[in-house]
Amino acid sequence: MEKLPRPLKWLFAAIGGALMAAVTTPLAQASVDVLDVTIPWGLIAALLTVTAYVLGLRLVSDTRMLALFGAIGVVAVIMLLSLPGPGGGVIVPGNLYGTLWAAVPSLIFVAVIAFPSPRRR
Repeated sequence: MEKLPRPLKWLFAAIGGALMAAVTTPLAQASVDVLDVTIPWGLIAALLTVTAYVLGLRLVSDTRMLALFGAIGVVAVIMLLSLPGPGGGVIVPGNLYGTLWAAVPSLIFVAVIAFPSPRRR
């Protein structure tokens, strides 16, 4: 079985990131009230999911490019879903959870991509 060319791997990583963001973006608004404390379980689950995706890409690849394209796919879809649609509605509202969902993945991805490569033995 032949290996895929690098640009094709990057394309698949970006598509995977886009799908990951499309699935987790509506989830990011979910929360539950427990003893008068609101727990944003959806935001936490969504952040853990996209972080695990990009971190996994970073760990299986010898370069940072695969994780970079996966992160680009995630961030692009989050930003796209933050824009008003034809009817004026948005999927990522301008509330606290929406703002965190729009900003925090980018910060996490910078840390994941900038982290030194694990030593290969």
